[in-house]
Amino acid sequence: MAFNNKNKRDVLIMVDFPNIDMIKEIQKKYYDIADKIEPHIAVTFPFDSDISDEELYERLSKVLERYRPFKITCHGVSTPVGESDYRFLNITENKDIIKSMSDDIYKDIIPGEIEYRDRYNYDPHISLANMPLDEEIDLDETFEMIVDSIYVERIGSNDESIKLYDIGLMT
Repeated sequence: MAFNNKNKRDVLIMVDFPNIDMIKEIQKKYYDIADKIEPHIAVTFPFDSDISDEELYERLSKVLERYRPFKITCHGVSTPVGESDYRFLNITENKDIIKSMSDDIYKDIIPGEIEYRDRYNYDPHISLANMPLDEEIDLDETFEMIVDSIYVERIGSNDESIKLYDIGLMT
């Protein structure tokens, strides 16, 4: 399924596990934008908005004041419901915090986009694959890190990630 996300913005958690190379190797083989963006967790889907980058920063900073740095743990590979080439690395610890953060951003900043998010049954994860697989992904590794900032990007004309800014979570 191709999406036209050019010039849209989104909110992400950039992941940087000590063992991140295992994820990158799988993505390089099976994830069509692996060369455009580092491994990440989408907090929002790409969205259109008339809000300026500066206003988005201000509003997002206000929403994120509610959150403190938190640990995430990822383990296990799943396939979304139905037939799909997608494979996800599951978030097994503190997924509820990411869902709450997503809810707050949609409710307080981009309410017109929530229907789109809900249509895809938002469930935080790290995409490993979106192309046909030669074999099932065997990844029995645990990945852990502290999330202490949120990343905002604009998607470029070649689907590349253009970093706008990071917003640190309050300690």
